[in-house]
Amino acid sequence: MHSSTPYTIWIVIAFVAIVIAVVIYSAIAQKKRTAALTALAPILGFSFEGESWTDPTRAPRLQTALFNRGHSRRCKNILSGSFAGLPTSIFDYWYTTGGGKSSHTWSQTVVAFSIDRWLPLFELRPESFVDRIGDVFTHKDIHFPSNPEFSQRYLLRGPEEEKIREAFAPGLLGFLEQLPADRKWHIEADGYTFLLYRSSKLVDPDVIRDFLEETSSIAKTFLSCCGLKNQAKQP
Repeated sequence: MHSSTPYTIWIVIAFVAIVIAVVIYSAIAQKKRTAALTALAPILGFSFEGESWTDPTRAPRLQTALFNRGHSRRCKNILSGSFAGLPTSIFDYWYTTGGGKSSHTWSQTVVAFSIDRWLPLFELRPESFVDRIGDVFTHKDIHFPSNPEFSQRYLLRGPEEEKIREAFAPGLLGFLEQLPADRKWHIEADGYTFLLYRSSKLVDPDVIRDFLEETSSIAKTFLSCCGLKNQAKQP
């Protein structure tokens, strides 16, 4: 019995050392990321805002599904400016689900475009097997019999189903079906805020420009195919 005690102590020491090493590595990596994004901001013509928008009027409306998940939510490395003619914010966003040993922290780079088209609150994301099972009981997923591929691939939901159906015109459904499935885009909107991100994917600073080009192209095509008529943004 007693002979195993030293081994137990060494196991505990090793575990604590690993945890400390991971924490230190993560802190160094985050510091390097912040430094890289700070340097990148003026190259893109953006302002580096840090963890909050210096001008609250430029902050996107963060009321969509992503910002209602989990707890310990926070934004970091906010860059704000304009890209492809759209007022734009790009930032890292963290939230945690669960607690204790079962907790998991999700981190993703989010692009928020300010648009001149009002859109109903909605969430569009890849549909999982669990989503399909859940929909049997909740019936919240909005399906389009005319586009079974879209309905099988995506989960689409929001409180104003009639407006959402109007927005997701046949041309828009076809466009979304053509997006690469492996990119697993999440698209959310609320009023004049349009969001795109890939769940649990932080974008490397070296490819932020490419990410902005890809997301702005998706946003513009989405709006051009949208079934809702153009509506000027209200002050």
